[in-house]
Amino acid sequence: MGGDGLAAEKEAIYTLLAELAALDGVAGFEGPVVRRLVELFTPLADEVQVDRFGNVIATKHGPAGAGARPALMIAAHSDEIGGVVRAFEPDGMIRFERLGGVIEGALVGRRVRINGLRGVIGVRAGHVQSPDERLKAPPLRELYIDLGFDSADAVRARGVRVGDPVAYESEMVRLANPDRVSGKALDNRISCAVLVRLFARLRDAELGGTLHGVVTVQEEVGLRGAQVATYRLNPDYAIVVDTLPAAGTPDVHFTKELAIDLGRGPAIPLVSGGAGGRGNIMHPALKRILLETAAREGIPVQPALFTQGNSDVAAVHLTREGIPAGVVNIPRRYSHTPVETADLNDAANALRLLEVVARDLSPDVRLDFLQD
Repeated sequence: MGGDGLAAEKEAIYTLLAELAALDGVAGFEGPVVRRLVELFTPLADEVQVDRFGNVIATKHGPAGAGARPALMIAAHSDEIGGVVRAFEPDGMIRFERLGGVIEGALVGRRVRINGLRGVIGVRAGHVQSPDERLKAPPLRELYIDLGFDSADAVRARGVRVGDPVAYESEMVRLANPDRVSGKALDNRISCAVLVRLFARLRDAELGGTLHGVVTVQEEVGLRGAQVATYRLNPDYAIVVDTLPAAGTPDVHFTKELAIDLGRGPAIPLVSGGAGGRGNIMHPALKRILLETAAREGIPVQPALFTQGNSDVAAVHLTREGIPAGVVNIPRRYSHTPVETADLNDAANALRLLEVVARDLSPDVRLDFLQD
């Protein structure tokens, strides 16, 4: 993929990202995203399935047909953070609960959607706030959603019910630097876009094994879909494609906190993990495959540590007898907000790396823990 090819892929990824991010797919309610992904993968894969949990599984068979080994799974999650309706106030205001790692300080005054109905998260007028109130964000329990109605009955008449999902309304846009894009659900729709483009680029390729492109559900609430899909497919090895926080801003220290930045290539987290001991120390075979492939192909990458959070790899690599697994992360700023920001060059280079790894799929791939 030369310079012109990279530029074309940036545009293709952005077009898909803007479309997919515009859909609401809060964790547990990914249906609209899943439906569109099935449509996108169907002409590109030999087989497309949706399991009972909502995971999309697009498969490209090897020369030996269905079930050919080795099998490589490349996975990205479809869900976004958001909320869920908890109760109705008599005046029509809606109380809600979070789904996923929502930042309370980023909620006030935001536009949201419930079943496609536009609303706003209300904020107490500054004119009546005390000096102390102006210095802090109200807790989630004090927040409410205003759909513009004046009674709970009017809200219910529009079909809103307890348990309905709440999604941010925030259009994906290009910043003044057109390589930088910002909006809601960039985590992880940008990786979904990369996965679709990967299958498009491999459409006529003959691979030496089976490739499963998997879009998982409920990553943001416990890596649930990945566990189900990996158990079913039992791949020989796996790569998770996701986003992760980046530095490059005055409030994040590069060496002390996150030695990752936008525009320097996808990050390869060699050690990752969050609370409770869950995480992943990258299998030596996947570390070698990803880093050596990047070096051989001249693809910029950022080997890094990310110990403040998790991705689907934490579930994938512990499935069955253990799956050798690695991660390709697209750096993002302003994580878990409606203005998540990423660089299209990093996404296009992630695609380059994944394409080469997929084309190298063959029985000669070495996955043993001890290597010469």
